[in-house]
Amino acid sequence: MKFLIYGAGVIGSIFACKLQKSGNDVTVLARGNRYSEILSQGVVIQEVKSKSYLSSKVKVIKKLDPDEYYDYIMVVMQKPQVKNIVHILEKNCSSNIVFIVNNALGYKNWAKVIGAERVMIGFPSAGGERVEGIVKYFIGNGAIRLFQTTTFGEYNQKKSKRVKKLIKAFNNAGISSVYCSNMDAWQKYHVSIVTCIANSLYKYDGNNYELSQNSKDILLMIQGIKEGFSVLKSLGYSVTPLKLNYFKLPSILLLLIFKPLMNKEIAEITMSKHAVVAIKEMKCLQDEFDILITKSGIKTQAIDKLRSYLRRAYVQL
Repeated sequence: MKFLIYGAGVIGSIFACKLQKSGNDVTVLARGNRYSEILSQGVVIQEVKSKSYLSSKVKVIKKLDPDEYYDYIMVVMQKPQVKNIVHILEKNCSSNIVFIVNNALGYKNWAKVIGAERVMIGFPSAGGERVEGIVKYFIGNGAIRLFQTTTFGEYNQKKSKRVKKLIKAFNNAGISSVYCSNMDAWQKYHVSIVTCIANSLYKYDGNNYELSQNSKDILLMIQGIKEGFSVLKSLGYSVTPLKLNYFKLPSILLLLIFKPLMNKEIAEITMSKHAVVAIKEMKCLQDEFDILITKSGIKTQAIDKLRSYLRRAYVQL
């Protein structure tokens, strides 16, 4: 299949390399230094645990022309950046546009511009950092899938042939993927979690190891997540995916899960380092979730406290 990876950051690079190596025709849209890196050396990724390298000489472009057709365009970028490319996507002839973007307020506006029938939604279970042109990465497999799995769905919430085909391509590429019928709810619950985690980390300037030593702050993070779930439930969104119902456990039991987790390298790679470089995105996501909080009318004392850490980090940018 023919893929365009629109965005050459960590996730886009992982997708590009893995999909190309599994036999797909992959093009990456990149700009600036990243364009030059990929043009000269291809996409190079290094698995964190095994330290093994994988490189792929993918095609790279700087802009998307209207008549360039791809089976799937994978939009992999931070939420604030999407507004700059929606009209570019609108003019392109490709039928399947997959938004791999944190989003708490839904896809109605994007669907209105590019056509609802073209919109697909997904999100990865992966992370990492780019160092001197090499992406050091982690893909969520095994026990990590209890927390999050790479997931795809349709804007119209129907399981189509094209989403099945996409999931098969990702599984064949070694990126374990599943289907969800309601990706809007999935994304809202995801944002309710990641904002609380990121905001907790900002108190410690992104240092997850320091956060792991303070049970009180981890409990505040957990309480914030629980408040976020209450907000979404009050607005009629069922817990999605269902496995997130483990957050119904008493906070003290969840502390036994999150305290050791935050003390591991996986938390540094997939949570801390992303939070540090994505403060503007987290501010955008918190602002979006605050709209839902206001709409629900629910008091969110823990989220209010966590938000103050985000504001401090944002001011210091």
